[in-house]
Amino acid sequence: MKKTVMLACALPLLAPLALADNLGFDGKIVEPDCDAMGAWFNCRKIGTAPAPVRRGYEYIHHTSKTLGPDGNKKYPDGTPYSTTTIACSSCHFTGGHVPFGTPMYQSPAKYAGLPYFRPLNYRRDLEDSILDCFRNCMNADRTPTKTDPVMRDMVAYIRWLSDGVTDPNMQGPGWVNLPGNGLPVVDPDVANMSGDPLTGRSLFNAECATCHSKDGPGRGEYRRGENRPRVPALWGKDGYSRGAAFYNSQNLAGYIKEHMPLGDPLTLSAQDALDMAVYINDQPRPAGMADQMFCHTETDGIPGPLRKPASWLVGCTYPGEPFTDQDILYGPWAPITAWRNAEINRLKGLN
Repeated sequence: MKKTVMLACALPLLAPLALADNLGFDGKIVEPDCDAMGAWFNCRKIGTAPAPVRRGYEYIHHTSKTLGPDGNKKYPDGTPYSTTTIACSSCHFTGGHVPFGTPMYQSPAKYAGLPYFRPLNYRRDLEDSILDCFRNCMNADRTPTKTDPVMRDMVAYIRWLSDGVTDPNMQGPGWVNLPGNGLPVVDPDVANMSGDPLTGRSLFNAECATCHSKDGPGRGEYRRGENRPRVPALWGKDGYSRGAAFYNSQNLAGYIKEHMPLGDPLTLSAQDALDMAVYINDQPRPAGMADQMFCHTETDGIPGPLRKPASWLVGCTYPGEPFTDQDILYGPWAPITAWRNAEINRLKGLN
């Protein structure tokens, strides 16, 4: 089985919904609408939380200035925890508070069941998920242990966040009922759509460059005094890797449509969001763990490459698959999924 090699976690950034002033977060970022969430979630001010929770919040919301190369928290030997300017809040908006903004209020309940992580073929807990984020979104060569003080504080913050869920029907296994716990879908028929990176470049320059600048790598969280939102790098050495979920352009397009442009979300068409997503994902970025993904045979004998999301160009390629890298990057993706499913059925003797 051969590896797919390609040049190229990216993190869009976002728009305030209704500013949640009681949280005490710094603005010009996407914040949760605490009034709308009030029936099932209690937004609490981080300053009133216990010390480990406050530290965990700082690591997650202000990652680069705490754990980054110029941050104030290092490994005992002086090595930084992260070598990029990315913040966890670049993906997990406002420290994981925002529905459909990769929230983390469901994470403790979700990972308590050790869900199967198909890309890397193992069952992972909450700490494992954080470690994978270090590798795929902060592009870290070194990761903390599960007992590292930074890890313990990050977990303490995430558990504190989940304690804000007040509806008992959304606690424990009921986390699947939590509003906005999944990824936003750009269009119900996205599998039959195609993205155009050339159109996406023009749209990016018109709609995104004011904040992200035309050189998508930008300066990430370190932009200070420039009268624009705190935004992440979208590509380059500080961008998310090919192993990050946003390298799947369907995922990125959903985020762009749901949250962008900052302050004016849900105004882009699905096609525009998809065109911008494939343009962004066309740019060079670190590999992360991408080349290790889906390179296994699952317990039922089916090769992992046949179960990859059709729009995620990572890991191993199934021998004889008749699709190019461009097919996977730009779509349409329904034919890819149909071919892979038919091959799975053939291997199982179902057709």
